[in-house]
Amino acid sequence: MTDHDISTADAFALLSVSDDDPGGFNRRQFLKMIGWGVGGGLAMGSLGASVFPDLMPGQLRQAWATGPIGPTDGVLVLVGMYGGNDGLNTVVPHGNGLYYDYRANIAIQPAQVLHIDNNVGLHPNLTFLKSLYDQGQVAIVQGVGYPNPDLSHFNSMATWMYGRSDTNLPTSGWVGRWLDGASGGADLFKAATVGSSLPLHMIGLNNRGTTIPEWGLDFGGGASDSDLRLYNAIRAYSAAGAGRGPWHDMIARTEHGQIDVAQTVAPVFSTPLPDGQLLKRMTVAARLINADLGLRVIDASYDNFDTHSAEPNGHGDRMAELDAALQAFFTAIDPRFQSRVTVMTFSEFGRTPWSNDSMGTDHGTSNNHFVIGPSVRGGLYGQQPSLAGLDRWDRMDFSVDFRSLYASVLDGWLGGGAGTVLNGSYENLNLFNPLSPGGGGGGGGVPASSTAPTDFVGLVPFRLMDSREGVGGPRAPFGQGMMRRLQVTGNGGVPASGVLAAVLNVTAVGGSAPSFVTVWPAGVARPNTSSLNTRGGDVVPNLVVTMLNGAGQASVFNNAGSGHCVVDVVGYFTTASAARFTSLTPARVLDTRSGLGAPAAAVGQAKSIDLLVAGRGGVAADADSVVLNVTVTEPTAAGFITAWPAGAAMPTASNLNFVAGQTVPNLVISKLGTGGKVSLFNSTGSTHLIADVLGYFRVGSGAQLIAMTPARLLDTRTDGGASHPVGQTPLVLPILGRQGIPSTGVVGVVLNVTATEPTINGFVSVYPNGEALPMASNLNTVAGVTRANLVIAKVGVDGAVAMFNSSGTTHLIAEVVGYFTA
Repeated sequence: MTDHDISTADAFALLSVSDDDPGGFNRRQFLKMIGWGVGGGLAMGSLGASVFPDLMPGQLRQAWATGPIGPTDGVLVLVGMYGGNDGLNTVVPHGNGLYYDYRANIAIQPAQVLHIDNNVGLHPNLTFLKSLYDQGQVAIVQGVGYPNPDLSHFNSMATWMYGRSDTNLPTSGWVGRWLDGASGGADLFKAATVGSSLPLHMIGLNNRGTTIPEWGLDFGGGASDSDLRLYNAIRAYSAAGAGRGPWHDMIARTEHGQIDVAQTVAPVFSTPLPDGQLLKRMTVAARLINADLGLRVIDASYDNFDTHSAEPNGHGDRMAELDAALQAFFTAIDPRFQSRVTVMTFSEFGRTPWSNDSMGTDHGTSNNHFVIGPSVRGGLYGQQPSLAGLDRWDRMDFSVDFRSLYASVLDGWLGGGAGTVLNGSYENLNLFNPLSPGGGGGGGGVPASSTAPTDFVGLVPFRLMDSREGVGGPRAPFGQGMMRRLQVTGNGGVPASGVLAAVLNVTAVGGSAPSFVTVWPAGVARPNTSSLNTRGGDVVPNLVVTMLNGAGQASVFNNAGSGHCVVDVVGYFTTASAARFTSLTPARVLDTRSGLGAPAAAVGQAKSIDLLVAGRGGVAADADSVVLNVTVTEPTAAGFITAWPAGAAMPTASNLNFVAGQTVPNLVISKLGTGGKVSLFNSTGSTHLIADVLGYFRVGSGAQLIAMTPARLLDTRTDGGASHPVGQTPLVLPILGRQGIPSTGVVGVVLNVTATEPTINGFVSVYPNGEALPMASNLNTVAGVTRANLVIAKVGVDGAVAMFNSSGTTHLIAEVVGYFTA
């Protein structure tokens, strides 16, 4: 501890307004001033000299007028970890040998760490938090700090609570200043601290939060006849001026408000609370949110993080309490508010990279913090502090200014104002997905109108996510079992409302192990389906049609290993009037090997062809968009193909990826451009291209899509309790009347078809049952390799589709994601 420092408890006390602060007026003082002589009061005012102007006659704020939070309002719960949490033993750099060299007596061994990736993981007591991380609901912000720290508890707490970089005396806090600028005027029920005193960060220049002790507010909350008679008398006493002067009237009105508050929050304390400081406070916080009083910020902090000695046990207990408190909090939250809450941790500083001889650590600098909730864009942000070249008393450098953490929360979750609150411009880390009206259910839930018929709008492809570059989320690979939420609406030309489903081109890049990726509507349980399969180390694309939740989001899940993911949006389905679908029996419109639709020559490097589609293969001359199965064959080098409307600028997107010598198909839905054409670009080497048309969209006539959460219709590995691989006899797959598909009125179906365990190379065709096998393919098989491709198929007159395997045997899996109804 530095010479000029004081204890954590003393520092917090000096930076808070307590119940007996002269600016707070406890219950005895209040009633004594107005002549009652016995108990009940309210801690009002601000810090230090700013208190009395707040209480002067004529300036009393009429507080405690509660109301529900707005339809798109988020609630922030702050968890202060006072004393200086050890970030290195919270987010453990288990892949860094220096960590074990510097901390031989307190380091957490790799086998104990809850691994996130090959570099970092969580403290072993954070099992619930790890489960949330795996669901994509935890942002870990690494390397948080600020310039020139002095390592004292008091100054460091004051800096974090103040939230500005200037050298002025901190007489207000960052949440308090947000309250000053919040819409709706003064309202003490916008923010509250669960505890016995109000810390500086909850106090503004003109507004402030309130204090709700975790044991409840005794005065005003009683239910006995004598209590109620007293409360009613005080209300009557304050209803009109008593002619005894403005101070008397002000205090009477304040007592009225105290009673209203106590009676409002009394149900929160009607059932017993668990033991443990943070566990109790987080349970109270959850109950306050469920009461829908209009609270936007709740402070629920705890202490004892100043681990100068015996850290493994002491810090381990702190982590266990944090984990239990988070689990209790999220379990207690009403489903109406599940997507509306975010928890953020903070601490005045981190700890030293080296441990000491007492199995502890000393005051440090850079730290790691959590932002937690269903609307958080989960993943790793910032950089893990470097340990290279540090001597025993050196401190780690920071990579993220703590005011960037605040700015991200203010602008991304609390509605804005970071520049004013923080008195400067700080990087927004883009930690959040937007809220939708009537959220809940883990992120907006599946909208009630998810079964509504929808029309299609095609787009020039737009990149929504690229985990390699930090687009649409953190710049980090998807780890094993990791899920991230993808915000679709409001991006790339997709409207903010009225969109029920999206068409996405999803590409898995460079996975470390064989895996599968699943895409489904956010806010519902992950289905037992897959959208694409990877072998590890390869680049695999697939088109995905996915329903969205009420917030316009989809979830993306990686099953195994670690790899990157790229997502481009190519269109969307809307309840507004747009283009409708006509399904076709597959017809070939391009084969550069034979000269069909283009010259008989491979497409060269960085070359493109314009493919005429309108008026060919059954496509209407005035079609707006077209459904093509595009196949690369005989490529000479690894590369990608991009499809887009002819005449438009080529987008930064790809539709399918390939390696030399590989035959790769992918479904493409492309808006038609100039002259009814689609442009196809080859990035590298040379390759032949094949395209089969499966249907088209046009304004004015056709079928509408009803999107679904993915559901399995076929798995020849297990159907009927036995394995039935498909040979050269077409398999008939009934569609109508299954998995929620109607038994009538369906003209087309959207399937994700996977071939697995093929014995030799070949192809699979899907077509209307009862019709002749077309000269077209939907996916190409490679011996021993699992491959998937999206299929939009016309349904035969008997309500079924046929599936043909060209060579050897293969197992087939089919999952429905939607259907077209006339």
